[in-house]
Amino acid sequence: MGTWRRYRLDPHESFPLITWKPLRLTVAITVVAAMEIFTGGLFAAEVPAEMLASLKTHCIQCHGPGSAEANLRVDQLTGDLADRENALKWIEIRNAINLGEMPPDGESPLPVDIISQTSQWVSNELREVDRSRTRSNNQVMLRRLNRHEYTHTVSDLLSMKFPTGESPLDTLPPDGTAEGFDKVSTALLVDPSLMTHYYRVARRIADRSIVDGSPEYPTETMRLEFEEIADSHAIGYLVTRRGMNPVPGGLQLIEGSTRSFGMLRYPGRKDNNVAPTNGFYRFTIRAGGAPGVDGEVPRIRLKHSHPDDSMQTIMEYDVTAPWDSPTDTTVTIPRDTLGGELSIEILNDTKLSMGQRPGENFMRRINEVGEAGDFAESLRLAGRKVAEGWGGERSTPDPEKLDLTKFPRVFLDHLEVEGPLYDQWPPKSHTTVLFRGEAGTDDLAYAREILLRLLPIAWRRPIDEREVEPILGVIHSELENGETFHEAIRVGLAATLTSPNFLYLAEGNGNDVDNSALTNHEIASRMSYFLWSSMPDQELFRAAKDGKLTDSKQRKRQVERMLADPKMDRFVDSFARQWLQTDTFLTFTPDRSLYREYDEKLAEAFVREPLEFFREILRSNRSVLNFLDSDFVVINDRLARHYGIDDVSGEEFRKVDLPADSVRGGLLAMAGVHQAGSDGTRTKPVSRAVYVREVLFNNPPDPPPPNAGEVEPNIQGQRLTVRERLLQHQQIEACAACHRSLDPYGLALENFNVVGRWREKQDGENFRGRNLPVIDASGRLPNGNEFAGFDAFRELLLQQSDRFRRALAEKVFVYAFGRPVGPEDDATLNRVATEMKAEGDTFRALIQSIVTSQAFVSR
Repeated sequence: MGTWRRYRLDPHESFPLITWKPLRLTVAITVVAAMEIFTGGLFAAEVPAEMLASLKTHCIQCHGPGSAEANLRVDQLTGDLADRENALKWIEIRNAINLGEMPPDGESPLPVDIISQTSQWVSNELREVDRSRTRSNNQVMLRRLNRHEYTHTVSDLLSMKFPTGESPLDTLPPDGTAEGFDKVSTALLVDPSLMTHYYRVARRIADRSIVDGSPEYPTETMRLEFEEIADSHAIGYLVTRRGMNPVPGGLQLIEGSTRSFGMLRYPGRKDNNVAPTNGFYRFTIRAGGAPGVDGEVPRIRLKHSHPDDSMQTIMEYDVTAPWDSPTDTTVTIPRDTLGGELSIEILNDTKLSMGQRPGENFMRRINEVGEAGDFAESLRLAGRKVAEGWGGERSTPDPEKLDLTKFPRVFLDHLEVEGPLYDQWPPKSHTTVLFRGEAGTDDLAYAREILLRLLPIAWRRPIDEREVEPILGVIHSELENGETFHEAIRVGLAATLTSPNFLYLAEGNGNDVDNSALTNHEIASRMSYFLWSSMPDQELFRAAKDGKLTDSKQRKRQVERMLADPKMDRFVDSFARQWLQTDTFLTFTPDRSLYREYDEKLAEAFVREPLEFFREILRSNRSVLNFLDSDFVVINDRLARHYGIDDVSGEEFRKVDLPADSVRGGLLAMAGVHQAGSDGTRTKPVSRAVYVREVLFNNPPDPPPPNAGEVEPNIQGQRLTVRERLLQHQQIEACAACHRSLDPYGLALENFNVVGRWREKQDGENFRGRNLPVIDASGRLPNGNEFAGFDAFRELLLQQSDRFRRALAEKVFVYAFGRPVGPEDDATLNRVATEMKAEGDTFRALIQSIVTSQAFVSR
């Protein structure tokens, strides 16, 4: 059985408005429970005696009454594979003995014929259960949209772009997760407080979607001519410095940063913000540059004074245009009303003055003796300060930096801001809902037309005309109370967006012929929320209306089209982010005193690298086995410097081929993985091992026992390596068994330090000076294969490519179906992994195999 919530509903009944409750839930649960009990009795089978006896002989010591490792006891197994928990244990046994991991290394192996018999029996019984499984004809499977899906759906439905602070993501609370994803139904619960959030969000969306009259703040163009700064009473002082001075037509910048105080603001405003309302704004800098004598081009950053650090940087780039031919660089981004003035700073500036202000040491000493009451000494020092020429207010030029042409410098012509920007007015959201425009009539007849047109798209299925009545009643009530037609429609739109018909993906409520099969519209939604995290587009809706999506060839054609759509970036941002666990990479910040090269840009690159690698694998149709090892990386200049890779410039990520002797390549050579598996000062091989088993093999270890403790840091005076401390930890009897099968996956990565730099000797913690311990990254995997270091470890991972394929298929399956993998899915997953392998191990093949499977169009 799947784990979606099941409710008993009339096949022609839509969800009641907003306050819908499953009135027959108790009956449904009783029916489902009775069915599962009945089904379990029907399909219980006898375990072959010889097979069971052999398993008990070889496995009872670790998986029996005395020691149920991994919560598995072979003496309690039955032949009833319709029992979910029992079936999952049999699948675990089958996979472990096929991989050679059970019995463990050092124990007598199972006979080959028993391994074959066990594998065949488990697979055959699972197929028989799957064939015989029956489903209730009155179950509806529900999954709530997560907040990302909700946001994308509203955006696509109403053609809306959300400025900062107005996206549903800024208001809705984080979703729960299960099986590693925020798409699993059991984690997406709804309570009254969440519904309150939904209504507030929907109301805000409705207010922004439907407008009255002209915009409160029309689009304006604001420009700061940099040559005019010298004439400003407020900020003219800036150009008295050597690093910033007027030149014909603009401003030369070698050091420091400009300001916009009093010279750039939205017309009619008294503050210094260019954004009078939340929205999108276009920023344009016209600039040229001259490199220094070493060829280094100037790099500038446009900043916005803002209380939120993440809102401060607007753009940052290398100025490659010639000094005498400046060019425009433009970016359009959301801004809010909390910002202040703008500034442009040169990031690789040159300090043109001496290292201290005039007489700084004199001034400090004068203050000290004055506070001590020695006024005679204070006067003496003041006289000496003047006598030695340390008077005046300006800094003293550095005599070695008088020729300014030697240094990177920028010519700033102007800064222009345009906004707030509107794609059209009234906005597309307004004309989508009020589709008749000026020809519309402010009455219930038009309101009914609006709902009959809007609801089938918003609710992603055909509707009965009677389904518009509850929302139409709300609109009628608003009109009766004196509200304008626009306001009444806003309330109706908010009701539409808070209806369970919008908030939930419902499956199994519309097929009168075969209730185990999805309708065409349910298939369309399953496809679109799988790949785009949003509602179907017009072509998918059209295919569903024409009844084409039950045909696997038509689904395959649609998938090819969908993979080429820019909305596939959402698949990367959602599936890849959660599968690769990039949200955990920055949990611990490296100690800056130990890892001085670590900075904000490097941290950002750590998180983006695996996502950009995934994007390259998907977009270029490369083998997923590249995650185990690859001869290329996808990096930018900051990561290239960190990895010691030459000839990479610019912030954009791109594919870079690796030299033959590089230690990089594959997921486990990425620095972010290693920062996640560290605590800021030392590596944590156990955490890294858990990551490997979870991400690459979908085989997380059991939680440690309550008294297991942790591997402690070195106490003062000790210089034990992490490996040596792990060996000490294994002396704890409760920890030994688990760590033997876990630690090798983490110790293999010990050559990578806290920030993912390759090391031959121990660093971090209190390891300093000479005679540092040499890193030992050798080990033995649970199947008995040994490795001497990281390269050999990656080769052994590639030998387990079938295990990786199956694990990846399971991850994508959970994400696509919104439920955990069950025993009944075993045959489907085996077929998916086989087809993916035959088609070059690409994500395209994996996705196509899942979407074209019979399981994808079944409940």
